[in-house]
Amino acid sequence: MFYIFGALISTLINSTLTLKYLIVIALAFFLDQAYAQSEVTVISAPSVFMIGEYEDQYFALSKEHPATFLSIYHDDIDLAYRSWSNILMDIEDYAGDLNFDIKGVKLWINLYFNQDGTISQLAFFPKPNSRNVPVDQLAAFFKNFVRDYHMTVKADKGFQHSASAAFPTFFHRELPETANKD
Repeated sequence: MFYIFGALISTLINSTLTLKYLIVIALAFFLDQAYAQSEVTVISAPSVFMIGEYEDQYFALSKEHPATFLSIYHDDIDLAYRSWSNILMDIEDYAGDLNFDIKGVKLWINLYFNQDGTISQLAFFPKPNSRNVPVDQLAAFFKNFVRDYHMTVKADKGFQHSASAAFPTFFHRELPETANKD
């Protein structure tokens, strides 16, 4: 009887150990599958997006565009301001060329420029006091603008600029040649 009881306990212990091993292996397998499914492929930000979207890409964009808008003008605030004013006027002119009514639009805007002066990405967000223009229409307009726009200034590395914009601009071009017409 003791032998049968001992054999039964030994079998239970072995089956308990086997059961524990099976549980650990199954748990490891399921955790591995869950982790594999939770891995997210990093999607690069599109050329135009709303501020607040693609937040995980802001750090990468900053690394790709480490210089500031002001620094490409050798910290000359007057030159940088004139250039920013020209960009806003170019946006306004571009909207006029497309018969897109941008008057009354007020927004926060982040621009990421490539070394050659083209725009890599543009992020925007309408201000609360902006004229109500559907966001998808603004995004489509800016997508075309980003595709076609090219600054005349060149830089040794990508650069960025974060600012506010309001249209109409009420700026006046110093010279007609400053209009970016390709």
